[in-house]
Amino acid sequence: MNRVTVPIKEISANLKTNKTYLPAYILIVAALGFGFFSRLVSVFTYTTFDIGGAPDQVRDAFLYMNMWQGNLPILGPESSKGAVYHLPPLYYYLVFPFTILGANPVFQALPNALFSFLSIPLFIYLVYQLLDKTEPSKRLFLSSLAGFWYSLLFVDIFLSTFQWNPSPIPFFLIGFTLLYKYQLEAKISNFLQGVCWFTYGLVLAILVSLHSTTLFVMPIVFGASCIFYIYKNFRDLKKILYPALSLLVANIALFPYWRGEISRNFLNSKRIVQTVLNSGQKASDYSPLEKLGRGIFNYLELGRQAYFIGGSSFYTILSFSFLVFVLGFAIFKFKGNRIIFSFLIFTWFVYLGIASNYTGAYLTYYKLIILFAPIILTIIGLEACNLSETKNRILAIALTILIGFSCFSNLIHNSQYLSTKYGSLKMLSTDDAIAILAQLPERSTICDPRYRGRRVRHHPYKYLDKYIVKRVFN
Repeated sequence: MNRVTVPIKEISANLKTNKTYLPAYILIVAALGFGFFSRLVSVFTYTTFDIGGAPDQVRDAFLYMNMWQGNLPILGPESSKGAVYHLPPLYYYLVFPFTILGANPVFQALPNALFSFLSIPLFIYLVYQLLDKTEPSKRLFLSSLAGFWYSLLFVDIFLSTFQWNPSPIPFFLIGFTLLYKYQLEAKISNFLQGVCWFTYGLVLAILVSLHSTTLFVMPIVFGASCIFYIYKNFRDLKKILYPALSLLVANIALFPYWRGEISRNFLNSKRIVQTVLNSGQKASDYSPLEKLGRGIFNYLELGRQAYFIGGSSFYTILSFSFLVFVLGFAIFKFKGNRIIFSFLIFTWFVYLGIASNYTGAYLTYYKLIILFAPIILTIIGLEACNLSETKNRILAIALTILIGFSCFSNLIHNSQYLSTKYGSLKMLSTDDAIAILAQLPERSTICDPRYRGRRVRHHPYKYLDKYIVKRVFN
């Protein structure tokens, strides 16, 4: 197995023999430094606990405290699309151990910040493995550039700094991809292959618990990957049993969900199936060409939502043109690890195919499965540029300028977001609210013009009062 870390002596030797390693190491340090501050540091100034008319964060905060009373959830977050159903509850079990640090809501958001930060070095490693036919210094530079670009994505930073179930999707998807690479290459011992397949099933169970997109996409990806693995190893009985191990582990991990389903006569699973059937019926009203157009638009819209953020026609044209070009160029020019590339392309196309049946708006957090796709496609394009040729130099310069513009666009939004935590636009954080509430007399009456609907039961001040300040407010 390739090493994830590079020893200090090797870094020093690389710098002495080839100065092109220096920018790569600088980018890695910058990516990790900015990622650490924008995620793991800024999350402790928690300003998005009370967000929206009926924040899921407050609802879930009460749930975590109830888990300490022995009320373990058998259903996850609710979907409002189609026949109402719930996700499996593994996200709650993923966050719950962090609440041992305290009842402050920041500890419930901390796991997302941690997973987002860890996804940066993991993404660098993924790209490094993808470019396994590239010259070492160029390979490291392009991988570090990808990681730096990813670390700046405002969408990921924003979603990672509050408690919400879709946020960890990129981290677990990257891990899922790398696990399959190791399994298919079979360059590790049988024991480690078994560990990989065990973890593969566990990660699958987590992914299907994070959002409806992963609930519908990842079982298809898992099934297809297992079928291909069995096809490649059908003469080896031991190996063809590995996917069964993965499936068993996934279902054991989902035990809280299946226990509840048995008691409910599989009501939630029936609702999930009904949602799929209803979606298919609605999609039948559209022609294949219209559905293809919706899938393409879903991908192209990501450019304006996450890479060239803006509402003007300039950003729309720029993002659409950029994403069309890098997709086509990468597919035709790719050279590298075909297992990783094929796995990602298949996953992205399964997502886009399923999403083409969805008739609502494509919100940004629906697209976390394809969030880093433009980065990988662009890096593949840069790798294919032979700088000894003039037209390739021009293309490399153009792509570099667009990467720089994307980074700048995201930095503007990052600075505005961070200013709501530390700057002139500072918003009320949970710590601020706790400090204010702690100064009020006991049994005070707190007025809120939005005190209606779900906020009556799950109000942020009710949570802060009950579990932290304990002033018994009205």
